[in-house]
Amino acid sequence: MSGDPHLRVEPYNREYPKIFKEIRLWILQIIPFEIEVEHVGSTAIAGLGGREIIDVLILADRKHLRKIAHLLEVKGFRMNPQSNLEEKIFVSGPFNYKNKKFHVHIHITFFGSKEHREKIMFRDYLKRHPDEARRYYKLKKQWMKKARKNISKYGELKSSFITEILKKAREEAKS
Repeated sequence: MSGDPHLRVEPYNREYPKIFKEIRLWILQIIPFEIEVEHVGSTAIAGLGGREIIDVLILADRKHLRKIAHLLEVKGFRMNPQSNLEEKIFVSGPFNYKNKKFHVHIHITFFGSKEHREKIMFRDYLKRHPDEARRYYKLKKQWMKKARKNISKYGELKSSFITEILKKAREEAKS
């Protein structure tokens, strides 16, 4: 298939966990602070297809967020100018794995933040409920078609599903 791979929803790739492992090791080598590095997003859920973007969550002490973003920028990542610099910072860029460039989204936040809790809660709920992950994959393909490859529109279409899953995850955690 031709065109920008980030504008297509692709089936799950069994290499995703290996790619994440390499990205995680690379991050741990360049960040001199105590951090945790989590695999989040669609590529973190076995069997769930997505846009072939590896989503990474870096958890750190709040005082180090900007420094971490700067270290990643030095390595070729770009910071999203709409990042809420006090709560979370979003950077994206390329990562080479086995002679192929993968696009990586890195969400940098502090331990216990809303971003931290929700990204992990969403990922873990879909891992525990493969039927919901399959539904999400089907919907993602429909949304990409409906959005006509407009990423902003695609994100808007996904938001109600994400809210629904987070609500279910919270209810499940209470019981």
